[in-house]
Amino acid sequence: MSDEEDTTILLNSANKTIETSISKVPNDYQCIAFGSDMGIAKPIAPLIKHEFNLNCFEKDFVISIWFVGALVGGLTGGFLIDSFGRRWVMISTLIFLTFGATLSALANHYILLLVARIICGYSGSVSAIAHCIYMAEVSESNKRGYNIMLYQLGTATGFLVSVIAAAIKNIDYQWRFSIGITAVPALAACIVTIIFLQRSPPFLLYKRMANVSKTSSKKAWYTIFETLTIMAFLLILQQGTGKRQVLYYAPRLFALLGICSNVAEVTALISLGIVKVFSTMLSLVIVERCGRRTALITSATICMTTISLLSLLATIDRGDDNLDVVNNHCKNHHNEDVKIHSILPTGSPPPFPLLPTPLAIVPPSPETWTQIKPSCETQNIAVSEGLTGGLRILAVITLLVYEAAYALGLGPVPLLNLTEVFPAAIRGKCISFVSIVIWITHIIATESVSAMTRSLTLAGSYLFYSFMCLVTIFYVFLFIPETKGKSLHQIAQELRKIPLGTRICNNLRSLPLICHIQWIKKYDENVSNGQSTLI
Repeated sequence: MSDEEDTTILLNSANKTIETSISKVPNDYQCIAFGSDMGIAKPIAPLIKHEFNLNCFEKDFVISIWFVGALVGGLTGGFLIDSFGRRWVMISTLIFLTFGATLSALANHYILLLVARIICGYSGSVSAIAHCIYMAEVSESNKRGYNIMLYQLGTATGFLVSVIAAAIKNIDYQWRFSIGITAVPALAACIVTIIFLQRSPPFLLYKRMANVSKTSSKKAWYTIFETLTIMAFLLILQQGTGKRQVLYYAPRLFALLGICSNVAEVTALISLGIVKVFSTMLSLVIVERCGRRTALITSATICMTTISLLSLLATIDRGDDNLDVVNNHCKNHHNEDVKIHSILPTGSPPPFPLLPTPLAIVPPSPETWTQIKPSCETQNIAVSEGLTGGLRILAVITLLVYEAAYALGLGPVPLLNLTEVFPAAIRGKCISFVSIVIWITHIIATESVSAMTRSLTLAGSYLFYSFMCLVTIFYVFLFIPETKGKSLHQIAQELRKIPLGTRICNNLRSLPLICHIQWIKKYDENVSNGQSTLI
């Protein structure tokens, strides 16, 4: 029996539709847990800083340590997924994610909190890879994009929920509740996975064929390396389209609308999060009806246009030096809340009998003082000499359109491509390797925001990112294959049989002005008839 026949038997069983529907349940829970856990650290970092009396470096390290765990997960997760199977890795990582979230909420020491965040980052990263691979392998060809994008929608929803939970005030142990709530969807996903989900059919096929053939041709490994390189560069370009820089500028734009500077960042995060959720919903339809390449090119084109407009508005604003006002940069001092009650004795008789009204200075309860916060009028109000009236509204609308465009294609579609273009035998290893590129470029892009603003100015950095969006458009058009409506086996066969040069020429031939160029025609004549399909 051939590999193709085995694949057909395994992937088209009578229970496949039911299994796919059931697999969406833990997938939804896990992606909400992943998004919530990834996004919760930054909003609650000031509360953690206050409770543990941390300096600015220690506070920032609480945020960054999660990504260190995710990076380690990328290094090792692929080997676990390909060795032990998708299902068992999903179960074990969800258990660790539940444990890590619970430990984060109960941690009474800074080091213990760091350990918990590393566990969460590692288990969340590996679990996300395993879930996406599993969903890609059990889904039908015409619904695979929808199911993977559904994971991205859940992640965006979880991130939004974490920001809203962190913004709620006057709750005892607020940060502990916010960081520990991740354990609930993670545990639910783990239980459903244990009870209902079966092992992935392509993984079972790979294990069956493992003893038959231990070797692979050089051409197959060359194709894998070629695909790995193409996808890695796509993810590097994804991080170079200005997402972090736009988020850096967002609080100032919202502050210019009259929102208090001390809540402008939270307002911006919630607003952008809502836009991201609705735009990701739209992408569920686009990737299956219009295709992956169309979604990526459309998204990059809109991002290029909006970020160019933001560059012009930033030039008019001339607010580079005022960004710190609304980005709440950390200051190394502790006990920021007013705590006079800690140095005033209480009780009877009054402690200061020489004062005419001694009882007035005795605080009735600690909460009365700790809830005293500066009013909006006492904050540094964001002002702009250039952006006035309608230009401020235009800037915020442009910002929201950029976020919507990014969530439409550049944000979620590369992960969908990753789950489709690699062979089942090494799919986990390949995606894990590329995930290392994701986390490294994410850290570099985040840490380089301030440096680029200082060296190029805000407007100049936006022009650079606009150029990167243009590069992304050409890169996607030339190199990224269209996988809409194709089975994973068909995609693997086309990538193996059709050379990269042929695919590039076929993509160029789709352009009216280029299809008549002689060297493209000549190259096309040297290709066999079965290699002329646009991929």
